[in-house]
Amino acid sequence: MTAAQNSIRQYGHGMTHWAKAHSTGLKRALTLVFFIAVITLLIKNAGEIEWNKVFSTMRETKLTTLIVGFGIGFLCYSAYAAYDLIGRHLLKLKTSAFATWLAAWISYACNLNLGAVVGSVAFRYRLYSRLGVSSGDVTKILGITVFSNWLGYFLLAGGLFASGAIDPPGNWIVGKIALQGIGAVLLLIVAVYLGFCFFSKKREFQIRDHNITLPPGKIVVLQFAIACIHWTLMAASIYQFMPDELSFPTVYAVLLVSCVAGALSHVPGGLGVLEAVFVALLAGEVPKHQLIAGVFAYRCIFYLVPLAISLPVYIGYESYYRKSGNS
Repeated sequence: MTAAQNSIRQYGHGMTHWAKAHSTGLKRALTLVFFIAVITLLIKNAGEIEWNKVFSTMRETKLTTLIVGFGIGFLCYSAYAAYDLIGRHLLKLKTSAFATWLAAWISYACNLNLGAVVGSVAFRYRLYSRLGVSSGDVTKILGITVFSNWLGYFLLAGGLFASGAIDPPGNWIVGKIALQGIGAVLLLIVAVYLGFCFFSKKREFQIRDHNITLPPGKIVVLQFAIACIHWTLMAASIYQFMPDELSFPTVYAVLLVSCVAGALSHVPGGLGVLEAVFVALLAGEVPKHQLIAGVFAYRCIFYLVPLAISLPVYIGYESYYRKSGNS
């Protein structure tokens, strides 16, 4: 193995450990806080929502809107699956690019609906084992994917918040200045990372017991490009189902907030979390029943339809590689 290949493998291994490194106590505390907040919001808003209007609004959703929403969602899934292609390239795997992309696509659909442990981890290990990829390399691919995704989140959320383009509704806990401050911090983290990747002569760092090898500059650019496309497409998909009164930047910002809340709550698919955050942050702008109807329609198109597609594809995937002799 060449020094360059060894460095790349160390990068994947380091990114995996970086994604896992966190304070257990802090994580549990944040999870508890978000869980309590979501339950409180659901209980508070459930009784105030006119559910007959919710279902009526959903029935009025145009077929073209559903088709466009699904099309954008498909592209979003495809962009997310491209993270695994980066891992395939870095680790010099011999697998087919399409098979790698398909395994990642299926895993993402299962991840969103069934949770990270079942979808992102278990399905990835199973699907990649069919391709002859070792469990160690699967772990590295997963680490690179998670790291790339959240790097893009920091960049986009930071830029969106810091730009001042968002004027938070009056019922937001965080005001415009505070939101800009949060954005500035996120951008600072991104800038520090980029600075190290492009200008640091030292390429390996030790954080606790983990070694992290900085990636080449062109890989960093690719990570951010794919992440920006992925997050933007996700926002564009849900925006199709939102009331016309809401601007795209506002919907984008609320989606980014809801994704963090969903990740911390550990609820599969962010069930209830997405709805609670959208209602809590935008109810002052548009009627609650319109928000709930929009989120429900988005959930069906972005979550459930891809899952319904992925399961038979997964069965076919298993059947094909079983016949090929891969156990």
